Amino acid sequence: MLLFAIPAAAEDSKPGEWIAPEVTEFGDWSVACDNARECTAVSVSREYVDRVNRTDPGDYASPKLWVKRSAGPKARARVYVDTSTWGEVKPLGALTLHVYKDCDGDCTGKAYTLIEIEPGRYEIAPSLVGQFFIESSKTDRAATRRKSGAMHGIITTKGLVAAMRFIDEFQERRGSETAIYAKGKKSAGSVPSAPPRPVVHVIRGINEPSSEMPDHQEMQRIRGAQCSGPSDPNETNIQRFRLQNGQALWSIICSSTPHNPTHLWMVETSANRFEMFKLPRPEQGRDAELPIVPHSWYDPASGQLTGYYTGEDVRSCGWKRRWAWTGEAFEMIDAIEMPACLDIPINQWFQTYRAIPE
Repeated sequence: MLLFAIPAAAEDSKPGEWIAPEVTEFGDWSVACDNARECTAVSVSREYVDRVNRTDPGDYASPKLWVKRSAGPKARARVYVDTSTWGEVKPLGALTLHVYKDCDGDCTGKAYTLIEIEPGRYEIAPSLVGQFFIESSKTDRAATRRKSGAMHGIITTKGLVAAMRFIDEFQERRGSETAIYAKGKKSAGSVPSAPPRPVVHVIRGINEPSSEMPDHQEMQRIRGAQCSGPSDPNETNIQRFRLQNGQALWSIICSSTPHNPTHLWMVETSANRFEMFKLPRPEQGRDAELPIVPHSWYDPASGQLTGYYTGEDVRSCGWKRRWAWTGEAFEMIDAIEMPACLDIPINQWFQTYRAIPE
């Protein structure tokens, strides 16, 4: 049982829709862990974005604080500062990170050394991470300063403690000497190792055109029973992918909404025999869904089917998931998501699941 306040729910869609609720939000922070118990947290949440929108949208340019930690007794928490703005990086030179306190005058605490690991991205010296967490538990903000001493930016740490406690619980560190905020007397050896990632045997596609004509009548019957969009889509909205095992994967437009068009995916297991196979959602034990997926496409080379969803504003970002066909069923390859879209590119979205395709 988690020993802290209940977080704000990151799920705001109706049950049964393609939702991605695996990110938890605490105050101004979001945190997620994947199936190998690898956890990531960032100083952005929908509550934070809402407040920025109401007060000063210029605060979008504020740096972001990231915390990453793998599972296992030897893994250490790593803390990063990202200073990029809307994908652009300006040369800043040396920076230091400080805890920002409520006071009159200069309210920044001691300087924590930041190591520049790539343009716009810094890491706190590992030896200082523990001390930074302790000092941060007493305030709601941190700050970055330039080498000259000039202030660079303010970072919210409201919710940081709860997010780190969440990671401690998820990785079963509470009560051990490796915990961030829930330290105890148990040795590091009491912390379980990361579970192995599942291996998926992938049936890939063949990049060859097909002269075979689809059975439109049977496909339209299935589509009519499953989709609410207009009937009789033209042939440009129907795709067929030959698979290495002799089967075929079919896609047909299901609905053509302006923002998130969806496709229905079927497997032709034998000539003109079309079957729908549910797409699994193993992230935190979610139920499998019918193969009616927004913004979806298939890559024959990797044998992977991708679904993608994005919101329409900075408050709602989105998710992306990939599956592979094994010859008998679909298996998930990976899943990423981010509930609050505040200048966070897709390659930095939270990983909530990952398998090894072969």
